[in-house]
Amino acid sequence: MAHDGGKRRIDRVQDPAFLEGLDVLPLADLRARRDECLAEREYLSLLRRLVQGRAEILKAELESRGEGGDTSPLVDRLAAILAGDEPQTASRGEVVRVGVPEEEMLLARRRVERLVADAGISDPSSLDDGKLAEAVDLLAKEERTVSDSRGSVIRVLDNLQDELKRRYREDPSLALS
Repeated sequence: MAHDGGKRRIDRVQDPAFLEGLDVLPLADLRARRDECLAEREYLSLLRRLVQGRAEILKAELESRGEGGDTSPLVDRLAAILAGDEPQTASRGEVVRVGVPEEEMLLARRRVERLVADAGISDPSSLDDGKLAEAVDLLAKEERTVSDSRGSVIRVLDNLQDELKRRYREDPSLALS
């Protein structure tokens, strides 16, 4: 079956046909699919970070309203909020790649902005506690959706990488081509 996928990169990468016939795929095509996967993973990573950042801001606003919460203006607390206390996750042991292209950064920002606009949360201080809590929940669901998509892309990427490694073991000169 030929790989034709969908119009969106995520659809192409998640299409089962994307992994069909890897063992007979020309090396250039295999590398192109790997690169397409890497680009989608980077886009999803950026999107997830944007969603997480917005969620952290809203959670902090909600917590500040509770008993003993920090009552300083939200803008004054942003650096501390976004720094977070969570430890960095382990690296996948890959070479650091060039960042996400500007047009994809714009797409990710627009997606988060649409989500934020749909929830009516562009100004968290104007929302009551209930609406703010709903917005936090909405962003948490979006983060899980993006993380799930990213996980599926990583599984596809792992398959592609495994095929490349197999070929390189069989013929190390391919790694140089």
